[in-house]
Amino acid sequence: MKQKPQIGPWVFFYAMTLLLLLILAALFAPTARVLHQVAEAKGQGPAILIPLSFLLISFLFAFLKARSLGRKRRWVAAYGWLMGSGALATVLLLTYLKKMTGN
Repeated sequence: MKQKPQIGPWVFFYAMTLLLLLILAALFAPTARVLHQVAEAKGQGPAILIPLSFLLISFLFAFLKARSLGRKRRWVAAYGWLMGSGALATVLLLTYLKKMTGN
């Protein structure tokens, strides 16, 4: 017997993903500005921003992994990947910012 597709979990999944993206954007945008100013003060180029792009790419990978887990109806694992990658990106972002600003 084929199960009826449920839209509710997917709406919540994508709403949670959008919320995490907004939170990460709120953290990454000011951080990128600060790091750009630090790079200009030290005579470095925009290469200082490369680790930020790797953090965002890792969130993209985690989103794709979570989406594939959602297709298998493994929602706890899917949300674990989303929340874990958001938390890891935030912690690594703040650590990198602290290291580059010297605080």
